[in-house]
Amino acid sequence: MKPVWTRSLTGQLIVLMLLALVLSQAFSLLIYRGERAQAMRQVIRDEFLGRTTSVARLTQGTPAELREETLRTTGTPLTRYWLTTEPPAEPGAWQRTARERLLHSPHTADHLHPAANLFANDPVLDRTTAAGWETLSAEAWLLQRPAQLLSLEEWNGFGVAVQLDDGAWLNAVYAKPAYLLATTPPPRYYVSFVISAVIFSVAAVLIARRISRPLQRLTHTAERLGRGEQVELLPEEGADDIRRTAAAFNRMQMRLRRFVEDRTRMLAALGHDLRTPITSLRLRAEFVSDPETREKLLATLAEMQAMTEAALAFARSEATAEPTRAVDLHALVESLCDDLADLGWDVSFSNGERLPCCCRPDALRRAVRNLVENAVRYGDRARVTLQQTDESLEIAVADDGPGIPAGEVERVFAPFVRLETSRNAATGGVGLGLAIARSIVRGHGGDIVLENGRQHGLNATIRLPRN
Repeated sequence: MKPVWTRSLTGQLIVLMLLALVLSQAFSLLIYRGERAQAMRQVIRDEFLGRTTSVARLTQGTPAELREETLRTTGTPLTRYWLTTEPPAEPGAWQRTARERLLHSPHTADHLHPAANLFANDPVLDRTTAAGWETLSAEAWLLQRPAQLLSLEEWNGFGVAVQLDDGAWLNAVYAKPAYLLATTPPPRYYVSFVISAVIFSVAAVLIARRISRPLQRLTHTAERLGRGEQVELLPEEGADDIRRTAAAFNRMQMRLRRFVEDRTRMLAALGHDLRTPITSLRLRAEFVSDPETREKLLATLAEMQAMTEAALAFARSEATAEPTRAVDLHALVESLCDDLADLGWDVSFSNGERLPCCCRPDALRRAVRNLVENAVRYGDRARVTLQQTDESLEIAVADDGPGIPAGEVERVFAPFVRLETSRNAATGGVGLGLAIARSIVRGHGGDIVLENGRQHGLNATIRLPRN
């Protein structure tokens, strides 16, 4: 079973638009974070070099015996400074020295509490960079002298070594724990996301209504046309695809009307033309001297006339212009059964539930009557029941007859087919009753199902779609 939000066009559009919004926001956030990280790294580099410039100038103006203390004092939780007499070693060895200094606080009081160090529980300093020293030209920073710069991306920082006037090398390192870099979008980001989601949802509803309104009209019209009603042509409006769909439906409807009208006119003309030769043959049969032959000829001509009239009635039932209206199906079936019972037929009806149904009452009454007549004629009695299911309204007619062979169930619906082959009017009609009944029921969007009983009898069920 499909989720509720994917059953309707509106729900699908809302889901698709929100999904597109989420993906676009996620992609934008990814780009934003990448650009922000790059910009922040450049800012950190410039700030680190500026601070190193200040420390280098301060160190050069400080007596030699106070330099170590001065560098310890200028250090921060994220930055360390120290002096060496030699140029910086290869990057791996220099990193190990820098790591030791970052893990130990330059202040005596903090040194007694290593847990207070920002890197105590962060593994960032355990990573080793693969980058090498690069020369920083004198024009590239404020100190105006060449230096060695090491990019420590794994530490989220930098390292630098610069030679002072007295030949000593000032080393500086900056690193930042990963948890200090974690950022979350500001509250206004979520506010804008919610506002965008609402705007997208409203737009989806408006678009869906614009699209679904003509589609709903098309669905309703197609349902009415499928039930045999006369419907107006659809207005050809809306988007090009919908307009072409409405135009195609209108063309189909006109072709169906012409087809039914042409067939009805053809059958009417055929029936009319057959009346003349049948009447002529009847007159000639009256002059046959042999009484037995004369009676057989007249019976055959009567059967031919009955078949002609039945064929015309069958054609008219399919091209009927009876309007559709709402009726109480219980009252319709009950009144029919009462009328037939008054004629002496063994017909019973059992149901006390009122069931509204939109149908062509006269045509549906004829279909039910045909089934009841067959049940009484071939099964001695007719038991009619009425019930409803989740999808349909059902009129069931059961009899006590011998039933129908399994291979003949579908064939009996063909026009002029009778399982009783004598063609005697006393034992049945011309074989159009079930054909007419099915044509009427299918014209209502339903169908007739024949099933043999468990022991004997036949169950004929009319199934109509619920309105």
